[in-house]
Amino acid sequence: MIDQNDRYRDPDPEVDRELQVHHLDLDQLLADARRYRDDLRRGPARPQDADRLADVAARLSRQAHRIDGVRDGARRAGRT
Repeated sequence: MIDQNDRYRDPDPEVDRELQVHHLDLDQLLADARRYRDDLRRGPARPQDADRLADVAARLSRQAHRIDGVRDGARRAGRT
């Protein structure tokens, strides 16, 4: 488990906020993936559980692109 105190903190507050949300969704994806794995071990998993994993993964992807854009904007503005 990652110690929350050791997490990277971005010097730009807007980027840092985005990274914090991204981290929470990453934790959610990990928990959902473990639950899905456990369900598969017990028998067939429900299709909606697979859809949930795909939805969270897509959200993480969108966040990563948004973080890149915010960070690029901060660099151009001289905030980092």
